Amino acid sequence: MVSELLRPDSEFSRAVYKEIRPAIPRAHWPVEALRATFTPSSDGLSLIAGFEGLPPNYAALAAQVVLNAKVDLVLVSPVAALASAVVYAKRWRDTFLYALLPLLFAIPLLAPLGNVAMRVSIVLFALNCAALLLCHARLLQRRSALQQGRFIAEIPTPGLRIKVPQGTPIHHQE
Repeated sequence: MVSELLRPDSEFSRAVYKEIRPAIPRAHWPVEALRATFTPSSDGLSLIAGFEGLPPNYAALAAQVVLNAKVDLVLVSPVAALASAVVYAKRWRDTFLYALLPLLFAIPLLAPLGNVAMRVSIVLFALNCAALLLCHARLLQRRSALQQGRFIAEIPTPGLRIKVPQGTPIHHQE
């Protein structure tokens, strides 16, 4: 499901243009704005792009450049909040996952100390398992929401005049 169409003057479209401009010769750019579809990767750390209006080999090259840009483009994209939620959910899931093994080995190691120590370690293990399952379910939920965050952007082309929003400083090199 496409949720949004970004115009050529958007911050994201300009960021994509800055990334792919050096990779594509000027002669292969279309006259009008370049249309591209972006889908976030399942880990939320990169974008998968599909470009329309470029020759196939340059479209693949532009898609690879966008994929290699990783987080730099994700942060200015409309799915930045969803991607951040996936990254945080994955961190919590990994925290409980890595705590699982030491707690599992703590059960037989604490048995010689007494039944109370062993039962405490069993309770901690069970609580960690429950937290792990809840965090993993939340991660799957957030990944699903992220995959629904597909969007289309119109990328400016060399020579295309775009309107820069008021209040945006324009830097001139002298």
